[in-house]
Amino acid sequence: MKNNNFAMFLFCVAFGLAFCLSFRAKAQKLDFAFSAGTGKAYIFESIDKSVNVSYGMPLSFLAETKFTPKNASWGVKLRFQSIETTIKGENWESRNSFTTLPINAVIASPLNGYVNSQTTSLLLEKEINKLAGTFGEKFSCGLNFGLGLTTETMQKQQTNSAEKTTKNYLSTTFGAHFTYKLNDNFDLQLLPTMLWQDPFKTISFLTGKTRPNLAGEDLSMMVNVGVRYKIFK
Repeated sequence: MKNNNFAMFLFCVAFGLAFCLSFRAKAQKLDFAFSAGTGKAYIFESIDKSVNVSYGMPLSFLAETKFTPKNASWGVKLRFQSIETTIKGENWESRNSFTTLPINAVIASPLNGYVNSQTTSLLLEKEINKLAGTFGEKFSCGLNFGLGLTTETMQKQQTNSAEKTTKNYLSTTFGAHFTYKLNDNFDLQLLPTMLWQDPFKTISFLTGKTRPNLAGEDLSMMVNVGVRYKIFK
């Protein structure tokens, strides 16, 4: 993770802890979680045979805080997720003067760089008590969804920082948690997440109103493993 990415990560962690402390008197539960994992980034573009682009195995880092109101089965999460992956192949966005050519006929420049996306989201999470009771008192699970802002940084050539670009997108996140209680303070968590970057542009592309972008609007799926600390129980 680059230095500026790590600084933003620390800022979000500090902000999340401050968010927890501000609700100390009102909350039934406050917790903080950190996890790491991998998955598949930019799924649609990866399976598109009309373009020669491949994304490497991504690294996913996630930090989040959760506030649960008293006697409620739902909670509010503030989440920061960073996903970084390599990109190789041909940059089909690079065009000559014949802009009317289809994507697979465009003269492309080589790609050998990386893509990093940083997403800050606000989510609602619903606990599923029936499943927790089935598998024992130490097991819990839940579903979550929410909206966020994604900042995507792409460097098309690892040796040429001049080609680095940064774009911002609205994003939606869907996910779940599967949690096992280790002790009174710590839990072990499995966190599958699905990040949809720029859903409005995706719909516009699917309806033929706009052309697609390299990376950008797409779907990424990650599975993280980590720990959750119960700040207030």
